Amino acid sequence: MFTVSGAVTAVDQPAVPTAYALGQNTPNPFNPQTIIRFDLPAASRTVLKIFDAKGRVVRTLVSEDMPAGFHEVIWRGEDDNGNKVASGVYYYQIQAADYSARKSMVMLK
Repeated sequence: MFTVSGAVTAVDQPAVPTAYALGQNTPNPFNPQTIIRFDLPAASRTVLKIFDAKGRVVRTLVSEDMPAGFHEVIWRGEDDNGNKVASGVYYYQIQAADYSARKSMVMLK
């Protein structure tokens, strides 16, 4: 987007992404929450999980059939039981159809 004489104009973007993608979380490092964005070019069973540095599942953010499109999920730095996680490096992984990707992020307190 850009501003022209005080009016906000959106840049044309396709209604549906052309490829699967997992974006870098923002902000990173984060506290107390971060946004994870991902793109699905087709409706897909989608699983998005957070792992600690030892590879243990900390939180399942998404586990459902999702429509094609541009998506975002907020992680508030909590595990599946609602407990705040410790500072450190975490990994997030998406699986949708035949696509799988993993990225890292840092929680700072």
